[in-house]
Amino acid sequence: MQTTFKITQFSVLSIITSIFLLFSILTSPLGQIQYASSQSPVNSTASKVKGNATQGVDLINSHTSPSKLKVSSKFEVISTVVNKSPGTITFSAGVCDSPLSAKFLKNVVIRYTQSCTTPSPPLQLKSGDQVTIAGPSSGTIYQAFASGQTTASATLHYKTADGHAAGVTKPFEFTINP
Repeated sequence: MQTTFKITQFSVLSIITSIFLLFSILTSPLGQIQYASSQSPVNSTASKVKGNATQGVDLINSHTSPSKLKVSSKFEVISTVVNKSPGTITFSAGVCDSPLSAKFLKNVVIRYTQSCTTPSPPLQLKSGDQVTIAGPSSGTIYQAFASGQTTASATLHYKTADGHAAGVTKPFEFTINP
């Protein structure tokens, strides 16, 4: 007795999708990302220390631009990214995209408008290198609405050398003048 199997495009697509999913699950590394350091507003120590050298990605010299803000001023956040990890990190950085964002405890409102849609090429930052970047991305506006000392947290979103999404957050303070 002969059995006939009818192979359809749907069944071929189902088989390929199943194989892809299985391969993706089996090849995914388990555990945490080794070289991504995350910092909180309370504790600003890096997550990995080897000898005297701190490993990971750090944000330094975070500040507003313009540096002298008044109530109703629109502004950007500027930070220097330092790659202390042994591998290259990657993030988008261009006219439309920024990997840098901020959250504010008080005195600042974040508004959203229409943004540009041109994709930015990825920037690669090699181990030991640093670059100064500005945020937020196109379509996001930071605007001061009240005077006083303001605490903020700058966050950088990036990909590690092995392609995993990661981020680092660092607090900073600035003053808004009346």
